Amino acid sequence: MDRLVIQNQGDIPQQSDKIDGLLGKKSVRATFKLRPEAIEMLSILAAQLGIKQKSLFDYLMEDEDELYAIAESLPDDTAEKEQRVQKTFVVSQKSLTTLEVVTKHAPGSRSEIIERSIQRLLPVFVIERERQDKREKAFAMIKNHFKQAKVLQDEIKQLVGKDDSLFSLIKPLTVQYAKAFAEIKKLVDKGKRLSELPIDAFAGDQPES
Repeated sequence: MDRLVIQNQGDIPQQSDKIDGLLGKKSVRATFKLRPEAIEMLSILAAQLGIKQKSLFDYLMEDEDELYAIAESLPDDTAEKEQRVQKTFVVSQKSLTTLEVVTKHAPGSRSEIIERSIQRLLPVFVIERERQDKREKAFAMIKNHFKQAKVLQDEIKQLVGKDDSLFSLIKPLTVQYAKAFAEIKKLVDKGKRLSELPIDAFAGDQPES
């Protein structure tokens, strides 16, 4: 009986840690005032990488030392010179708590720290943009080839007839090609926002390391 009691008591800290961990993952809403480019970058990268914006926030907030460095690098004059808009995000309780702790003990507002943190995603954004550029070039080649494939099918149909066994073997290939082409087009169209977002001014505002 005594052994059972000791074991149960020993489990309490572990259970408490698990509860704290679950509470840290709890989703909450937080509103920040950010430049439109920062908001759009988060949205684009989340969609492109197939993850939730909340996961991106967790990634940015997990390094507390980096957040302090960002906060301390902010200039004394923090007047909002650029156009900013309010945006409400879903974030984890742990990320929001970390941000509030840093804001309390270092210069800079939550929004300013968040915006500077988002700039850390610029290298990822650039890589995805370069990948998108290559995909668009490849898509142009595929599109031209797909047109040729459809022309070839029509020519074979005219030559041997639609009931010929040779044409019956060709047609399913073209049908599958059409399905693949549609998926490729969807993928390329999804990434067009990468090319359309102007980030030069936003990138140039990064603090010197």
